[in-house]
Amino acid sequence: MRYIDCRGLNCPEPVLLTRKALAEEPSAGLDVVVDNETARENVMRFAKNQGREAAWQQEGENYRVTISGQEAGQEAPAQQPEAAAVDADEPVLFIATDQLGTGSSELGLLLMRNFIYTLTHRENLPRAIVLMNAGVKLSLADSAVIEELEEMEEKGVQILVCGTCLDYYQLKEQHKTGTVSNMYDISDLLLEASRVITV
Repeated sequence: MRYIDCRGLNCPEPVLLTRKALAEEPSAGLDVVVDNETARENVMRFAKNQGREAAWQQEGENYRVTISGQEAGQEAPAQQPEAAAVDADEPVLFIATDQLGTGSSELGLLLMRNFIYTLTHRENLPRAIVLMNAGVKLSLADSAVIEELEEMEEKGVQILVCGTCLDYYQLKEQHKTGTVSNMYDISDLLLEASRVITV
């Protein structure tokens, strides 16, 4: 069983180091030690997307994620989207704020609400929505657009919410909709998209 210490590392380093270790010795099991819940969940999700069994246990203030080895000749499955399949030609929306435009904050909040509301009434929905920095506030239980985001998610729109951003703003407990994600998955989504629109 191999071991890597990812304590004190920022997203997406724990996932990148896990990926490297599994690629170097696919048949070997791996223990990954991290020091926060977001890193733990990111490593767990990555391992499962690779077709590995993964479990975690708490050790003091840290978490040990144990990932199974891969049998000889076994190939990792293609990663499946966490939401229903959507047209790959549809754009990905990158939202890094809870306000639309600059100037009045009150107006900006209203415009963002109107924009998200309008999206739910369009025939062509975005392929995915990425919420980063203050944009993660849109995914909270008390968000003015939480119902609209949940409706779009039910219709197959993938919503990725930056876990590091939730931690920074201390909003993890208030998060309600979308998948808490990491920079590795977010960068994959953005690079694979045919169009990315920054709002």
